[in-house]
Amino acid sequence: MLPRYEGQGGSLELGCAGDGGGMMLNYLKGEAYRIAHGRAAYLFAGTLCAIVLAANVLLWAMSSTPGFPYATVRFSMSNLVSMLPLLFYMAGLLVWVLFADDRKDGTLKNAIAHGCSRRDLFLGKCLVATVLGLAILAVVLAVYVGSAVLLLEGSTEAVAILLEGVASALPFTAACVVLGVAVCSALPKTVTAFLVWVAVVSVIPAVLNVVGLGVEPVARLASWLPANFFANEVAINQSGLAQFLWDTPEGLAKCLIAGIAGIAVFGAVGLWRAGKAEL
Repeated sequence: MLPRYEGQGGSLELGCAGDGGGMMLNYLKGEAYRIAHGRAAYLFAGTLCAIVLAANVLLWAMSSTPGFPYATVRFSMSNLVSMLPLLFYMAGLLVWVLFADDRKDGTLKNAIAHGCSRRDLFLGKCLVATVLGLAILAVVLAVYVGSAVLLLEGSTEAVAILLEGVASALPFTAACVVLGVAVCSALPKTVTAFLVWVAVVSVIPAVLNVVGLGVEPVARLASWLPANFFANEVAINQSGLAQFLWDTPEGLAKCLIAGIAGIAVFGAVGLWRAGKAEL
């Protein structure tokens, strides 16, 4: 008998009883039901939508101020274009929102007790978080871009730039999801896991970037870390100055290679640790 998830909309059996793909499919169905009937994902998406909408409404409200130059679509879009590493942090936060309480509420123990391997659980979590993250990103971007176009003035050319930038950041954003699942699965304390995640994604690249100012080999390594190259090789402002990493074949290749390498490395480490972590 598989464990059941009880919610306001009914119940669904959770677990991985079965063979091969059936185990994974059962787990994915259970996670989809849990997320759909919980509040966490809706609150996460709603909060992000409220933030981007409020930002555009504030710019629109300020447009009546004489000489205020920033109530434009270009300025609104440039805020995210110049801060694309925020997507990495949103990925890590989403993993925390979805899976932080797995040990506390016994979800992992129940799934493993009913036939789901730890590696299947790791892969299932990565898949669930990535698909949900893409869905939330689509909704937030629709609110962000839609409200900017409706409320603000100016050309919509910057919208295409933003979408290209987001697309170029998606591979490493997915890698950040995989890393988040890996550290959450390996480390018993959520706070410790999140600190390790921040260190890998942000702190270590920043340290290498500083060291690289005086050591050329380190500088070359640091230039391939997404937190660094999205911060150093992307710029857009109101005066028309723009630099977009993804506009060149070499820059786009760097985004793709770094992202795919991150998925592979973090995924390999996560699968290796999945069989060793204590529940």
